[in-house]
Amino acid sequence: MPEDLFRPQLGEPHHYAYVVEDIEATVNRLVDQLGAGPFFLVDNVPLENVLSRGEPGEFAHNSAFGSCGDGVIELIQTVRLAPARVEERFSGPWPRVHHVGYVLAPTDVADVRSALDERGLSQYLSSQFGGAETTLHDASAVLGHDIEIHGDNEGLRGFFGMVSAAAEGWDGSERLRPLEI
Repeated sequence: MPEDLFRPQLGEPHHYAYVVEDIEATVNRLVDQLGAGPFFLVDNVPLENVLSRGEPGEFAHNSAFGSCGDGVIELIQTVRLAPARVEERFSGPWPRVHHVGYVLAPTDVADVRSALDERGLSQYLSSQFGGAETTLHDASAVLGHDIEIHGDNEGLRGFFGMVSAAAEGWDGSERLRPLEI
């Protein structure tokens, strides 16, 4: 058996993301039914250099991040998407799992992205946020959802650490907390 048959190794999932119709209504259901929260809302996520397979793309959306069980979930409410291949990846019945995010050592990111593309899990969207690049890969035929790849960085660790820490001893108040970025 080839040694790299099960490569790339993505490691443990970092977060799960759901595309939803209404973030506030979804947060209220998650808090009431699963005890998730609190959630931190980023309106108009300020992405830069949005590309879809080398072409200019658009991924205008709002996101909310909150703790659910021992992990963090992201809720995505889309505003504008382009080109059509990007819009297609976010279409379908809502709410639904959109992607599972993985955070990799910066030295591994390029090789993993390339290996995913070579194995038919093609990258359809890339963007930058605060200097960190994120890519989305179509894994729907294999998993029923997409894969998101991030390189590990201090900003990412700090943000998700803040989300997780807010859940410790949380009393259920301020379910959805706007963030200024």
